[in-house]
Amino acid sequence: MNKKRTTFILFLLCLAALALNRFQQAQRQNPTGQSLKNSPAVSAAETLSTLNLPLDAEVSTMDPQAAVDSASFEIIAATLEGLYRMGSEDFPEPAIVLQEDILENETLYRFTLKEAVWSDGTPVQADDFVYAWKRGINPENGNENAFLFATAGIRNAQAILNREMDSDKLGVRALDAQTLEVELEKPCPYFHSLLTLPTFYPLNQEFYEQWGDQYGTSPQSLLSNGPFLVEEYQPSGLEIFLVKNPRYHQANEVSLEEIHYQVIKDSQQAVMAYQTGQLDMALLSGEQAEIYRDSPEYQSIPLSSLWYLSPNTQNHHLSNTALRNALTLAFDKELAARQVMKDGSRPAYGAVPWDFAYGPDGRDFREDAKELQESSAENNAKQPPKEQARQWMEQAKSELGTDSFTFTLLIEDGDTAKNLGQFLQEEIQQTLPEVTIHLEAVPKKARLERMGNGDYELGLARWGADYTDPLAFLAMWTSHSSFNYGKWSNKEYDQLIAAATGELLSFPEQRWQTLLNSEAILIGEAAIFPVCEKAYGILLRNNVKGAQFHGTGVNRVWSRCWRE
Repeated sequence: MNKKRTTFILFLLCLAALALNRFQQAQRQNPTGQSLKNSPAVSAAETLSTLNLPLDAEVSTMDPQAAVDSASFEIIAATLEGLYRMGSEDFPEPAIVLQEDILENETLYRFTLKEAVWSDGTPVQADDFVYAWKRGINPENGNENAFLFATAGIRNAQAILNREMDSDKLGVRALDAQTLEVELEKPCPYFHSLLTLPTFYPLNQEFYEQWGDQYGTSPQSLLSNGPFLVEEYQPSGLEIFLVKNPRYHQANEVSLEEIHYQVIKDSQQAVMAYQTGQLDMALLSGEQAEIYRDSPEYQSIPLSSLWYLSPNTQNHHLSNTALRNALTLAFDKELAARQVMKDGSRPAYGAVPWDFAYGPDGRDFREDAKELQESSAENNAKQPPKEQARQWMEQAKSELGTDSFTFTLLIEDGDTAKNLGQFLQEEIQQTLPEVTIHLEAVPKKARLERMGNGDYELGLARWGADYTDPLAFLAMWTSHSSFNYGKWSNKEYDQLIAAATGELLSFPEQRWQTLLNSEAILIGEAAIFPVCEKAYGILLRNNVKGAQFHGTGVNRVWSRCWRE
């Protein structure tokens, strides 16, 4: 058989397989042959009350206090509601709170709850929050986000995490069925931002204890007080069906009747499903974002997330500040964002991203940091960064007494990390011929474990903020932070961060300047090498309105969506 004929037959077989797959899908979704009008998987054009959405990973848990991943956050936030939620302008707004009284110099919060019920008809009460929070912080439960109760400054939270007190001593109590009181050890300017996270959502104690370890493993073992109910779900399943909760206290503001989620890890498959009408939104890879950039349905969504290189300062050569400054200036950040990421990511010139935190006068942190950074090694306006890198390298060689350096760059084995790692390798070696970079790709879990143990030289890492305050990033690099992988230490930096988390909390202008000064030290000493501020590209139907995209916490919220 000749080559052309073989290729043609293979092409026909592929078409037949595709047609069979589409037929089987249709049969599964509509085995009776009746109208697909109300099917959750139908084309967006066929119904105005259903939304079909992708997840790029399985939901790991439906337990609000145990959840840490974005997929779990998204589903939980659609079915549960806390005291506050993030509004459309990225500012916290009351959810189940009717009235809030702030007393005792902003260390005592008294919340009056709205009249609301769980999906079984029982009232949502203050005790539901007390139970959930004490359960969430209990070290015996091993919840990864338990530290957020201490981050919020709730009384005794740190002592509980240190196992010096029982979780019952947490500073939260129900004054009556509708009144919740929270006591802080010190004012917390980002307290409301933290309250939007699922970690702080309520749980009905009787219902939870009825199901025990089986809680959240099926629709029957879930109770909702949010906009939607879970109709179909299995742990690690590839489909989740949500339906409108008729008992939600603001049900009249929810236009959608159903949301159908599909776990689609392959971005090409997601785009195909979008093109055939099976999805109303598709998550794009960098290459796809570049292809669809001019489409009216394309959007680039910024995240409050930083890609950065972490130098291990326990390494003799990397303990040298001049060498670190040479390395951080040796690669083109704008090129990394534009040609490697391709999804709207922006070059990063500091630890705190743009459009993330705003000072007492409403100015962006990055705007206020500009003048300080102009005097740092990375932003000397007299010379291009790569020329500065060469000068720093000459100083480093003189100080270290060597003319060559070899480092292994630890990266994750995903496509984005590999592409970024290869780019950084090529850029650094081209700018600084004295430096040789070897790449080592490992799974994310292994990368986190090795960097946490200090078993690396250079590491490519990323961090997304949990709350909207510069400390969400800057606190990572204090001397004793578990996230300070490179063990960089600076006494002045530690003192500034301590002041920003302590005595300056009641002095917002001084605190803001202190945070700016601390970042200037961090970048000036090249404790980290910022690379990109992360974004991601999507395709979204033009008639889908009201979707909310947030840089922190719950990244995507669809509960207030409608169609035109």
